[in-house]
Amino acid sequence: MDKIHTAEDLIAAVNEYGVLPFWTDEGFSAWQMSGVNFNAFWTLREQAINTNEFVYGKFVNKKATFVSKEVFPYLAALRRDGYDFDSLTDEGKAPRREVEIMNAVGDKPTPSYTLGKSLQMKGFDGAVTSLQNKTYLCLNFKKSAMGTALLCRPEDVFGYDYVRSKYSLTPRENATELLRLAKGLHEFDEKTLDKILSPAI
Repeated sequence: MDKIHTAEDLIAAVNEYGVLPFWTDEGFSAWQMSGVNFNAFWTLREQAINTNEFVYGKFVNKKATFVSKEVFPYLAALRRDGYDFDSLTDEGKAPRREVEIMNAVGDKPTPSYTLGKSLQMKGFDGAVTSLQNKTYLCLNFKKSAMGTALLCRPEDVFGYDYVRSKYSLTPRENATELLRLAKGLHEFDEKTLDKILSPAI
């Protein structure tokens, strides 16, 4: 993979690896592949995310991760264990904080910082991270001086049929497909990989 200099380069890298962390201590990350300074990379990251050519959120180790459109439905089906958020709530399996956040986000992109202030919820950041880990929320960005993170339901950005297209597969089948399609997964240690390939519900 050549160095990342443009938003198009980042999109290509995400498609090549399937699962690509934004930054990690271990080294395997989009930032490691960057050929520009951090400020420029931060900007092109937002440009690439807003093309909706991939899905972005805290999907691995509670850290920001890029996931290709080919790979994401398998990850969503696996992490959610086949539950959409409404059914998870109906069965009493959704934590109260997460229900409150999902209700507040609704079907429109919602600025994370503004929502946190309005809800004044203890543990807000942790609950938002948990919802991303479960793939019920992803991130987009509103253009501003520093870029405003927007919380979104993947279904509202990419469509219900796409996001839920692999619900009929078993967890084992989804995990197998993830390993086959996402060569980036093979860069993680065994402990992290086990977490990635396990339901989060």
